[in-house]
Amino acid sequence: MTPSDPVTKRIGIAFAFLVLFAGGMYALQIGGEEWVKGLNPDTILPLSDAGIQETFYWNDFNYGPQEWRPFKEPLNISNTAYGDNEWYLMFVKANATPYGGNPALHRRGNVQVNYSFTNLAGTAAFHVIGFDATAKCRTNKQDGYGASSYFVTGDAEAGTGYLLSTPMTSWNNVPVLPPGEYDTDEGAESFYYFIHFDPLSGGDGAVHITDSSDLLKGEVIETDAQSGEFYVTHTGGSLLDDILLVVCVSEVQPDDFSLDIETSFVRRE
Repeated sequence: MTPSDPVTKRIGIAFAFLVLFAGGMYALQIGGEEWVKGLNPDTILPLSDAGIQETFYWNDFNYGPQEWRPFKEPLNISNTAYGDNEWYLMFVKANATPYGGNPALHRRGNVQVNYSFTNLAGTAAFHVIGFDATAKCRTNKQDGYGASSYFVTGDAEAGTGYLLSTPMTSWNNVPVLPPGEYDTDEGAESFYYFIHFDPLSGGDGAVHITDSSDLLKGEVIETDAQSGEFYVTHTGGSLLDDILLVVCVSEVQPDDFSLDIETSFVRRE
C-alpha cells in the first residue's frame, strides 16, 4: 500500500478533520469561559422585576366556586378542609420573576410578596404559576417533600353580595384574566394568560412559596396574621418569563374587604 492509496488518503483527511474539530471545540470552550467570566451579574437583569403595588376588592375574584386550581390534572387548593372546600380565585400578575440558576447567566433572586388584608372572611390561600419561554407552566408542589403554599385565616363575616364569577372551564389549557390593569414601564396592560401544563413533563415543584428566603424549596405556612410577607423562589432549570399569584378565598368576601399586594425582586447571592 502506497501513500497515494485512496484508503490512506481518506484516513489522513479524517484525522485532519478530527484535529481541526478538537481544536475548534477547545477554542470555543476557552472563549465561552472567558465570556462568562466577563459578565457582570449586576447588569444581567431578570426578565421582569418592576413589581406591582395594587389593591384588590371582593369582586375581583372572578373564578369559582370550585375545589381545585389549574394543573395538568386538578390540584386541590388545600389538603386541609376549610369551609366547604369551594373557593373563589383570582390570578394576580406579579410583574417580577424569580431565578435560581447559574448566576453568570442571570441575576439570581426571589420575588418578595407583601400582603395586607382588611376584613378577610374565611381563609385565603396563595399559590403560584410560572410561565417559561416555551409557554409551559410551572407551579408549587401540592403535597409531599417540597410542598409549599401560604394560608391566612380571617375573622370577618362572609359577604352577601353576588359575585360575577364562574367556575373555570378546565384545569389545563385555559385562559385566565388577571383583574384590573397594572402600571408598568411600558404602560398599563390587561390581557389573558394561557395556562398550559405539559402532560408529559409535569411542571410541579419548580417554583415554591416560603416565608424565609433561605428555605428555597418552600413550605406550607398557616397563619392568622392579616399582614405579612412571603417569597416565591425558583429551583427549576428554565428561565421564567412571568408569574401569576393565585389568590383563593374560601368565602364570598364582605363589601369592605380589600387586599393590598406589593411585589418586588430581591436579589440573592
